[in-house]
Amino acid sequence: MNEFLKECYTKIGWDQDTLAFDDLPRFLTKLAYQLPFENRAVLEKHQYDMSRDGLWNHIVKERHGGLCYDLNGFLYYVLYEAGFDVRLISGTVYTQKEGQWALEGTHAVVLLSTEEGDYITDIGFGVNLALQPIPLSGQTVEAATGKYRIIEQQTEMGSHVLEMDKGEGWQTGYAFTLKEIEADDLSAMRDIIYHHDLSPFNKKPLASKLTPDGHLVLTENHLTVNRKNSESAKENIHASDFGRKLEEHFFKQ
Repeated sequence: MNEFLKECYTKIGWDQDTLAFDDLPRFLTKLAYQLPFENRAVLEKHQYDMSRDGLWNHIVKERHGGLCYDLNGFLYYVLYEAGFDVRLISGTVYTQKEGQWALEGTHAVVLLSTEEGDYITDIGFGVNLALQPIPLSGQTVEAATGKYRIIEQQTEMGSHVLEMDKGEGWQTGYAFTLKEIEADDLSAMRDIIYHHDLSPFNKKPLASKLTPDGHLVLTENHLTVNRKNSESAKENIHASDFGRKLEEHFFKQ
């Protein structure tokens, strides 16, 4: 096992020297509990290399979470180094509130191939995480966060659609193509999120993370703790407290 994997495994508390396909649900869950979806780097316009070592330094050494291009970029390199057949691909998120597609091609995803078939793995879609590979065959997978499936359907944004059911019926999460992208494409994706007027992440601080009993959401005004089978607890905060709350609730070991 190389130094990259050793440090990554230590970061998330993975106590094995190897990683097999059947381990992925537990592994992805550990990643989701450790790495928050958050946009500090966007607001600071922080520049860093989107290579394996660049993301390793940004996420592991400097203690960041990130958006999809960070988290799934990092996941890609980890799975690749662990011996999996993986490719980075891109998609476009569908925003239910506005009823339209978000910025085209700005969602990075990992396509994992096995002898049994192809799967999507994603730890960068906010709290909408299946925490397991989702087969392209159309089979539904279930998680604490809901049900997920992939259908082959041609849209203006790609050939496949990830759908999710959070208890109110199936809804479109994002559409994607199977065309492979590279690290330079992740950098271009990041630049769009940093600078585009329609980017939802370059205006106000935001963080979210799954927890063993629910999930956390942090904005400049509130910290919301959502627990399964109980009411949400919302704490009012001052914008100046965002960084402290992020460290206390999202990065504590």
